[in-house]
Amino acid sequence: MRIPALQNKVWLGLAAVAVIGGASTAAIVGSLSQQPPTTKPPVVTQVAPTTAPQAIEQQVSVYWIKSKQNKLVAVPIAIKAANTEAALKEALVKMLAEPTKEANLYSSIPKNTRILDFSVSGKDIRLNLSKEFKSGGGTSSMQGRVIQILYTATSLDPTAKLYLSVEGKPLAYLGGEGLEIPQPLTRKDFDLEF
Repeated sequence: MRIPALQNKVWLGLAAVAVIGGASTAAIVGSLSQQPPTTKPPVVTQVAPTTAPQAIEQQVSVYWIKSKQNKLVAVPIAIKAANTEAALKEALVKMLAEPTKEANLYSSIPKNTRILDFSVSGKDIRLNLSKEFKSGGGTSSMQGRVIQILYTATSLDPTAKLYLSVEGKPLAYLGGEGLEIPQPLTRKDFDLEF
């Protein structure tokens, strides 16, 4: 079988079609290799945020006084706050500023008593109160106010030590009858019932 001879123009036309077709094919193949495959979605990796962790919420107790069978007893009421030092200070502020809404509970702490300074360092709690803390009341009232302050301040750590001052001076005695206040105060020094 004999292949017919083609004219130069036809050969040039076929060569041009081959070059154009090859270039188009190369362009299409090249662009397909640069696009992501359509069968698999892209993998998205989530990175954990680098912001500071949320503060751990603590539960502390505010201690109030209740009369029970010819005795007085300190009764805890739980509150929540952001962290240890803030929780303790918030509990103390609530106890000093707000009367309890619970029936039959009251505070032995004199009105207008304020926190002048407060700090926590390990197991040591330092609390400086205003002079109103020392005013008025009998022995039971004085015991009650010390117990309220001591147990509220140590509600997150019952083994903590409280250094109690009034107007910047360590409190050695409270009231005319001279209730002795050992420094530092611990829960072993005062029972909840008195």
